Amino acid sequence: MKKFVIILISIFLLLSSFTLGFFVKKNIDDKKITNSNEERKYLKEKINHLAESNYKLSKSVNHMKTEFNKKWLELTDDFYLDKKSITKSKYSISGWFKMYNTENTITDNINGVPVFYQLIKYQADCKNPTLCLIHIKQYDKNDNMLSDEPNNYDVCHNGAGGWINGEIAYNALCEYEKK
Repeated sequence: MKKFVIILISIFLLLSSFTLGFFVKKNIDDKKITNSNEERKYLKEKINHLAESNYKLSKSVNHMKTEFNKKWLELTDDFYLDKKSITKSKYSISGWFKMYNTENTITDNINGVPVFYQLIKYQADCKNPTLCLIHIKQYDKNDNMLSDEPNNYDVCHNGAGGWINGEIAYNALCEYEKK
């Protein structure tokens, strides 16, 4: 009879452990599903937030491009004319140009700080082909001015040569003079 009781207790314990294991497994699976659903919900919210931020950013960038294009005329990838700065006089025309430093242009350093872009004012006499550098300002990548140098030496060149993008600047100014 002792053997029979021990066998019954053993069978009872075995069934109890299987039942307990089943409920533990089911509970863990339910938690995984719950956690998985919560993760999906969190990730979906995150994706929606990023999509909304991306949309706002693209609207802002498009607005900035539109404003930039209202003021600046792109002459090359790194050389622009400020359309609002063009000034015509009886014998000449002048305007401010923005030139970004790239691999194709000379990169200057001022006190160890790299020049990111330059604002250059040119004056052109389109009847007697002459281009004069009037003023140059140099800036770092944070728009901090590094130098501000007016041309006090009346440096001009016959024709459009003599400066980087000089011919492009001369042609752009003379094109505006015709308008």
